[in-house]
This record gives sequence, C-alpha cells and structure tokens, in this order.
Amino acid sequence: MLIDSTATILASQNVHDYYLPNADTTKPPTSLQNFISAKYAVNIKITGGGTIDGQGQPWWAAYNKSTGLPLRPRLIEIDHSQHILIDSVTLQNSPMFHLCPQYCYDVNINHITILAPSNSPNTDGIDPAQCHHVRISYCKIDNGDDDIAIGASHNDPSWPGPAANTDIIISHCTFLHGHGCSIGSYTVGGVDSMLVDSCTFNGTDNGFRIKSQRGRGGDIRGITYSNITMTNVKYPIYFSEYYPSIPSQTDPSQTVNSTTPHYHDITIQNLVSTGSPYGGVIVGVPEMPITNIHLNNVSISSSAGIQVRNASVDTSNVNLKVSSGSPYILEVSGTVSSVTFVKNEITPSGYTLEQNYPNPFNPTTQIRFNMPKESVVTIKIYNMLGKEIKTLISGEKTAGEHSVTWNGTNDRGIQVASGTYFYRISTGNFSQVKKMILMK
Repeated sequence: MLIDSTATILASQNVHDYYLPNADTTKPPTSLQNFISAKYAVNIKITGGGTIDGQGQPWWAAYNKSTGLPLRPRLIEIDHSQHILIDSVTLQNSPMFHLCPQYCYDVNINHITILAPSNSPNTDGIDPAQCHHVRISYCKIDNGDDDIAIGASHNDPSWPGPAANTDIIISHCTFLHGHGCSIGSYTVGGVDSMLVDSCTFNGTDNGFRIKSQRGRGGDIRGITYSNITMTNVKYPIYFSEYYPSIPSQTDPSQTVNSTTPHYHDITIQNLVSTGSPYGGVIVGVPEMPITNIHLNNVSISSSAGIQVRNASVDTSNVNLKVSSGSPYILEVSGTVSSVTFVKNEITPSGYTLEQNYPNPFNPTTQIRFNMPKESVVTIKIYNMLGKEIKTLISGEKTAGEHSVTWNGTNDRGIQVASGTYFYRISTGNFSQVKKMILMK
C-alpha cells in the first residue's frame, strides 16, 4: 500500500461498516473487523508519507459513556504474517489500538508518527504480540495509552523458541504522552531478548514499564534499556508483578505456577532522567521476587526515590537525587547493592566464560574466557534459530586468560543483520552459552 504524502485515508465512523460479513446488522455486534487487516500474508508494505486517520472521536465518547465496554476496531492488525514494512506514514486517532502485528516474523516499523489525544482511551501506538525479529526505529508516538506494548497472552506453537516474543529492538524513538515503552500486562508466553536503545521520553506517564499479575504472568528476561533520556516522566522505571495496583506489604505468598509473573536479568544502563515525581517502582510478588536487575551509569532526579519490594537490584555508578526521603524505599524483601565489577579469577576447578563487552555492540565485541589447563576449545556464534553463524575459535589453547573479537560477520565474511545472537564455548566436559545483541 502506497499512500501519497498529500493523501489521508479516513476510516468510517459507522459501526455497521465493521460488522463481519453476513452478520445481522440489526443486532449488537459480537465482534468487529479492523479497519485494515491482513492474515497469513507475506511481504506487506505500507509506505509513502501519507496518513491513515481512524476518526476515533465517536468511538471514544461511546466508550467513556458506557459501562459495557463497547467493541471498537483497531486501525491496523496484521496476523500470522512475515516480512512486514511500515515506513514513513502517520497513523492517528484510532478507535482503539493503532498498529498490532501478532504472530508475525520480520517486522520493520520505521519513521512513522502515531498521534491521538492524551485522554483518548486505549489508543496504544504499536503492540507487537507473539512476534519475532521486530525492529522499531525513528518513530514518534504521542497517544492516550501505551506508546509501545509487547504482549504475550499465549505461547507461540509455531515458534519453538525460548519465548512468544524474541529478538526485539526499539531504537531512536521519541515518546510523548502515553504510558511509555511497556511489556504486558499479558505475559504468559514470555519475552526474551529485547533492547530499547537511544530513545527519548518527554512527559510520558512511565518510561520503562513491565506490568503483569498472577494469572497473567510469564517469564520476562534478557531485557536491556540503554542510552536513554527522560524529562518529566512520572515513573522512569515501573516494574511491577502486580497489575493494575500494588497491594500492601502484607500480601501473602501464593503457589507458584505457569502464570506467576517472573521478571529477571534486566539491565538499565546510561539513563538520565530529570523532573520526575517518583524515582521508580521495582515490586515483585513474594512467591517470585524480581531478580538480577542491574542499574549501571544511571542518573535520576526526582521528588521521591525508587520503591523496592520483593526484588534484588545491583547498582554501579548510580546517582539518585531526591527532594525528600531515601533514594531507595526498601520494603519487605527489597535489597539494593553496589557492585564493583572485577575480572574473573582463574580457579583450578573449572573454566569461565565472561559476558561479551560491549553489549549491545556495533561493530565489534570482545569475548573473554579462562582456561585452567591446556585444552582444545571451540567458540561458535549462533542465531536465534540455533543456526551456526561463525566459528571464532577451534583449536588448542594454553592455560590462562584469553579473548577473541567478533566483528559481526559470518563464516563467509558477510555482515549479519542486527539482532540477538548466542555464543557457545565447548572444551572438555565444559560447555556454556551466553547471549549478546548486535545493533546497527
């Protein structure tokens, strides 16, 4: 679809136009079609510089007056499709969510603008769900709900990977009104390997938000936020395993099951935030605390500090400037520690494989490993599908510390695409895998 830069496509405001084919239009709808839809499609393109306007005002008014939550169409929904490009268009005033790829692979959303009034209900900007290899870059989003929300309400049976959403990079975006860059609230299928880099938040309700609750929860891991600027954001960080509200500290533990929220291995680095009333929230449920939250080179200026409950946070070069009270509001089972990163010491009992540095990286990264004795060692790079990309080392190495550099090429010397990759060391009886992110 090519929309000329001078053209605007207007969505109908007549609910009957959204009824399913052959539906009885004399009765209230049980479901609605979306304004633009695609299913089981390949090579979808929406470009050209023009505008798609959902004309959502009457839908919002009906929603705000009703207690029955009337149905509303989405502006664009793309389902079970591959190789999608949305580039250089404006999406505005959707009756509900604006752009919803679900069960999709290879989604590229670049240089788009999404606009809706700040008080328009549920006008999310971009909502990928059960998607893989997603790239969202140079977008401006100013709306009435989540600017971006990664959803995982189901597992993805067509994708035998670690989670329903994998390999997501959001970069060089500007977020204005709205609820920020979110994961959740449905996270049963899980999210693994997501990078938010070089983005600006100004006046959003939240910066980084992960939201879920018992019964909707899943495994959220491998999330990195880096090189971020925030101004006048209510909560720069909002990670809560309770939704929509946080109960008292006396909330008792419950039995852990597959729908218990589980957030871990999340890094925030190179963040500067000013003008916030709250430093943030990092609150887990007692039966599944939030773990391995890393704050590195973070500066937050706020009225109040960061609330930490049922969570462990480590910090390096963190400056929290608060108007009153403590920088960290430590509640039950909340811990914050300062960490000095030191080089791994060689021990005679085993091998070590260190996290690559820098990570994320472009164009090169270094991998360090230690050998307690002379051994034959291999280090190989794999993509998200488990396909071998590059052999970095294959041969005998002496005891001691070693390093190897990867320049983002495959075994044929061709540069690989941005994304999440894995590196594996194998030597003797020792094997270990770590994850890294290449971002171009």
